[in-house]
Amino acid sequence: MNSRIQHLLERIKDFPEEPGCYLMKNARGHIFYIGKAINLKNRVLNYFTNSDTRPFVSFLSDILYDIETIVVRNQTESLILERTLIRKHKPEYNVLLKDDKNYILLKLDNKKRPVNAPRHLRYPRLEIVRKAKNDQARYFGPYPSANQLRTTLGLINKFFNLRTCSDKVIDNRHRPCIQYQIGRCPAPCIQEIPHYSQEISNVSLFLQGKTDEITQRLKSQMFKAAEDENFETAARLRDQIEAVQESVAKQAVAGARKSNQDVFGTYHRHGFLAITRLMIRRGAVIEHQNHVFETHEFPANELLSSYLSQLYLVMDATQVVREIILDTALLEDADAIQQILNQRTHHPVSITWPKRGQKAALLKIAQRNAELALKEHMHHLTSQAAAVVALQKFLELKEPPYIMECFDISLFQGTDAVASKVCFVDGKAHKSDYRIYNIKTVEGMDDFAMLYEAICRRLKQGILDNKLPDLLLVDGGKGQLNSAIKACVDCGIDLAQSTMKVASIAKARVDKNAKDEIKRSAERIFLPGESEARQLPEHSPERYLVERIRDEAHRFAIERHRKKRSTRTMTSVLDTIAGIGPQRRKNLLRHFGSIKKLKEASVEELVTVPGISLELAITVHRSLIEQSVSYK
Repeated sequence: MNSRIQHLLERIKDFPEEPGCYLMKNARGHIFYIGKAINLKNRVLNYFTNSDTRPFVSFLSDILYDIETIVVRNQTESLILERTLIRKHKPEYNVLLKDDKNYILLKLDNKKRPVNAPRHLRYPRLEIVRKAKNDQARYFGPYPSANQLRTTLGLINKFFNLRTCSDKVIDNRHRPCIQYQIGRCPAPCIQEIPHYSQEISNVSLFLQGKTDEITQRLKSQMFKAAEDENFETAARLRDQIEAVQESVAKQAVAGARKSNQDVFGTYHRHGFLAITRLMIRRGAVIEHQNHVFETHEFPANELLSSYLSQLYLVMDATQVVREIILDTALLEDADAIQQILNQRTHHPVSITWPKRGQKAALLKIAQRNAELALKEHMHHLTSQAAAVVALQKFLELKEPPYIMECFDISLFQGTDAVASKVCFVDGKAHKSDYRIYNIKTVEGMDDFAMLYEAICRRLKQGILDNKLPDLLLVDGGKGQLNSAIKACVDCGIDLAQSTMKVASIAKARVDKNAKDEIKRSAERIFLPGESEARQLPEHSPERYLVERIRDEAHRFAIERHRKKRSTRTMTSVLDTIAGIGPQRRKNLLRHFGSIKKLKEASVEELVTVPGISLELAITVHRSLIEQSVSYK
């Protein structure tokens, strides 16, 4: 054991024997791991006992330079503090769930409204939201992927008659849209729908997984419609029943007990931890979620405890199940997590780790899914690394381009020009290093000059920080490449001697020959000093990687350009409305938080903004509708 660790051990002997959190730091003072404990001294000492042969112990001795402790009053507070600190510091070796804003929820407002309420309130739709609010609406989810959400929404929109148009559209429409014509919407925009609340109730049951209940309800409605000789309604209800039964048939049956459970299986190998969550509702597996974390061999039970606290403490209380089943014993943390969840949900929550029986069989399924998720993740990482090596060989570089950056320009008729820079590290998108450069010195539509300005700003900062990419890519042909080369030269970078290389990516061309046959050329890369472009081989890993980087730069540039143009257009539109000055414009934008929400706001919502009277709210609402075409 080295002298630094021995010095730490002497300090640890004076650590408090109280609940709290400990923060492990490296030589630069960066926090790389955060843990919690009932007894801080005993927990931290446990990492360095001679009997502890776990792989992470030897790993710690290489990078650990300091440990900081924070004392709290009890175990429950230590759990909450750990989650808060992890979200704040984002330690490299903790499992870190993405912010809850990245999880998608479905919102269904089933509150009864008076007959004189706006149509969008009387006839609510199924909405996609990022965060649950305390507004008496029902929330379903979270859905970790857009694919799962699209599948669910597609089924609901096809067989249940809820509106899909926006609130602004339903309040201002005067004739039904195509959804009404194809039988997928009852057109509440133009007529009263007495049975709409019944449709909302059916959708709610469907999303809760209460398939028996909804099937019985739909059957009784179908038989009633048939008796009344309303055969069109009966046929629609029959289709709904078939859709529900089909969704049930696709689910794996978990057991005879129709309980709600979350089952967590783990697989810990090669410094990675995979966690699979099986979501069992009313006895059937309705969904599963996989997360893979790079853990560097930290104990699985510590990481799983941190994962659970991050998952459940941000979840809407109505979505927390009564039974949580684990394949790893949490020991001291289980009671604290149960106590917090019981306080939030007002119903008992049990956390168990069974060794036999039906629940243990469910754990085996979850563990197998976790194993497959980790293998898939490792295969993906291997493929990405292989693509980087393939690109190195294709470009004849001395070393693999570990850090790659790509620039693209986006503008519209010479206005609102922005340059995007995306960063890929070892073949993976590294979004914390994405940047947008608002073009400041170039007027008109000179892409080359804009690219030169953005790259110069990037290189000057990179030289100061001693942080330049291994490969700098630009979207375009020879002209864009020459702009990048000129920026390097003017910033004092000798490309012949520098480890940074420059190239441009030219999109494939579509040409017609003399016989009017359309042919598509290969994707090409231009390099300094070469008159002809190199053609990237079709279906090759290097081509796939280059296209992915280029397309990401293009997407990022367009996204930010549209946002900038929309903001400018909306601001100018507000300036044209009588009674809206700088302060009221600021109040409107601050209150709604985004241009999109302001455009969708109703008169009732507008009057809640300070300084906006009812008369002015009506004027603003009407003006925004009239101008809606101009800010698309």
